[in-house]
Amino acid sequence: MLRRMRRRFGISAPRVAVRTHVPWYLRTAGIAAMIVLSVVMAGWAYDAGRRIAGYDHSESSQVTDELRLANVSLEEEVARLRSLLTVSESSLQIEQATQHSLSEKNSTLAEENARLKEELVVLGRLAKLDGKSVATKAEPSKIDGEISLDRLVVRPDPATGSYRFSFLMALQGSRRGREARLNLQITVSPREGTAGDKIELPRKTDKNVAQYEIVLRNFRRIDGKFELPNSISVGAVEFRIFEAGVLRASKSVNL
Repeated sequence: MLRRMRRRFGISAPRVAVRTHVPWYLRTAGIAAMIVLSVVMAGWAYDAGRRIAGYDHSESSQVTDELRLANVSLEEEVARLRSLLTVSESSLQIEQATQHSLSEKNSTLAEENARLKEELVVLGRLAKLDGKSVATKAEPSKIDGEISLDRLVVRPDPATGSYRFSFLMALQGSRRGREARLNLQITVSPREGTAGDKIELPRKTDKNVAQYEIVLRNFRRIDGKFELPNSISVGAVEFRIFEAGVLRASKSVNL
């Protein structure tokens, strides 16, 4: 019994810890405070590490906002420049179209000027003849010289595959001042050494039959065109003017 008492209360007795009693809600509050403090410290350490590494969230947000504003500004500038480019292209197209139109008008006026000069030359020559007949190359014995053909031109038109012609007609002598109703006949001869027969126009299938009927009073330029088969190689084209079935003038041109 004595030994047991010594063991319990003596030097060899087990140690006893005396602790103050803390309520559970205080311990819970303390633990929560430690957790919050740990989270705050962790966040502070994370931000500090990013700042030390050269990355700051606030600065990056500011830079992002600035870049976004710069992008919007650039988009607006690009839209404005595109609008200016569209207007410039439209103005350029209008200017080019105007220049092209003026060039065509200038060319047309130049051709008209040359044509009028030719007609004046012919009229001057006809005035000097004073009713004298003009010699022609084809069948001179059948032509009375009252109608003249001048400036005869025949040229192929590659765009349409046809032939265009033009010539000047004039009444002479006593026929001047009176209306004459004439008929044009075109005879196309093939080139020597090539196959094909002569072709007389107009034909029944011709679409421009009206161009072969001519009403003449004093002076007139005749323009027209005719089509030929692709197989024929044109050597010469003869133009004949008939009045009531009588040959009045004739002239040919070699191609």
